[in-house]
Amino acid sequence: MRKALPDTMLNGKDQPRLSMVANWVLDHQVTEIEMSERQFWNFVQLQPIAEKPWMTYMGRRLRVPNMPESAQKTLGLFDNAGTGAI
Repeated sequence: MRKALPDTMLNGKDQPRLSMVANWVLDHQVTEIEMSERQFWNFVQLQPIAEKPWMTYMGRRLRVPNMPESAQKTLGLFDNAGTGAI
């Protein structure tokens, strides 16, 4: 089930933690994570170098629909299975 990351998570107001995101993924049975571009960049700052590239988290695909398409393609996030795709 695709779920959007809550606006309050990874917003920079408090100290974000990956354990918070991991618990959210498991508690809500998330299969695909959708987040804003700001949340995405806060998220990648938390991940260790060995975890990059950031196309998935805990095996769940990341979606950042408000990120420019060219940036998504560069990072490997672009989902070409959207509307009108074959």
